[in-house]
Amino acid sequence: MEQQSIEVLRRLDKYLEEAEPKLIAFRRQIHQHPDLSGRETNTARFISQVLAGAAIPHRIAANGCGIITEIIRSPDPAAPVIALRADIDALPIQEETDIPFRSNNPGVMHACGHDAHAAMLLTTALALKQENDLPFSWRAIFQPSEEEGQGAQQLIQEGALENVDGILALHVDPNRQIGKAGITAGPRTAFCRDFAIEVRGRGGHAARPYATIDPIAAAAHLVTLIYQALPRSSDARDPLVVTIGMIQGGHTSNVIPDSVTLKGTIRALRREVAIEASSTLERLSEATAQAFKADIMVEFKNLLNGMANDEMTAHTWAEVAGKLLGPENVVSNDPPSLGGEDFADYVAKVPGCMLTLGVAFPDRKVTPLHTATFELNEAALSTGPKLLARCMLHWSKKRASV
Repeated sequence: MEQQSIEVLRRLDKYLEEAEPKLIAFRRQIHQHPDLSGRETNTARFISQVLAGAAIPHRIAANGCGIITEIIRSPDPAAPVIALRADIDALPIQEETDIPFRSNNPGVMHACGHDAHAAMLLTTALALKQENDLPFSWRAIFQPSEEEGQGAQQLIQEGALENVDGILALHVDPNRQIGKAGITAGPRTAFCRDFAIEVRGRGGHAARPYATIDPIAAAAHLVTLIYQALPRSSDARDPLVVTIGMIQGGHTSNVIPDSVTLKGTIRALRREVAIEASSTLERLSEATAQAFKADIMVEFKNLLNGMANDEMTAHTWAEVAGKLLGPENVVSNDPPSLGGEDFADYVAKVPGCMLTLGVAFPDRKVTPLHTATFELNEAALSTGPKLLARCMLHWSKKRASV
């Protein structure tokens, strides 16, 4: 690393070390006051106040739920522009931890680490604003509605990637110990498609099902068909998961209802597999409707892209992470996940990479993401901004030499 970059990094590290209590305070504030997807106005307002206090120019998204900072320019007019993105929405989960800063919002919880993502990016932005001699320009993106797979497209349409040359993001990983990270080039997450199925029949008395069209029976049969037929209709070498996550229908034990609603998700590592699974699900629904004389309607959400880390960016980040954490603590061969991540929409337009940061407690059982008992080791969070700063410095240097 050239002398200028060494000096810049030394100053950034000093600021970040001093700012660690602030980082933790940001995370706890956001964790205690979570907002669901599409309703992140309070979280956005808090982030905006912090940015304004640091004189970081920014704008709030059209729906008031996200934030895009203006590009903070390097003294070098030819310097690349690097965006940093964090998601800020929470999940509809009732928190069951006993931490003193647990959610104050009943039925809403930061169970996926987005509070930590936002806090790490906010702290990084404050550090970068202190430095006037950066060899890159930068922008911070605080994105809503990641859990709905819609926020990235919204902010892209509002100009988040205008004049941006690359993008970076962090995601906490409770399956990795503190001090470890994962940066793997290539495909990382699945193509995802959520769906809702409405099964309409004709209700009646539970003692006389022959006088009804029982939507519960039809729905139960359809769930079984989905779980049996879909895996058998797809090449086993192409990963595919279809899960029903919600069944809703009926109000009491002795009444057959008029309708039942199912909600679920399709996950595949190839777009074509996800689309074919959608068609198969429609055929199974039509066959079930005919068999039970019910009306069954399937509604699909937009297909969320699978995410692939840019190779050069991933290799750069793995290199600098190895120097900071030790090469033995950086995993670069993780298999793709069937989870969804709308960071995919950014990296489809500009080179980008997402790093996973270990946040497990060394002496506790892992509490998975998306669960009511999810907790993360806050001692890990100070590593995130340092990794972001190092990757930005090295990425800009490599890009300049290409």
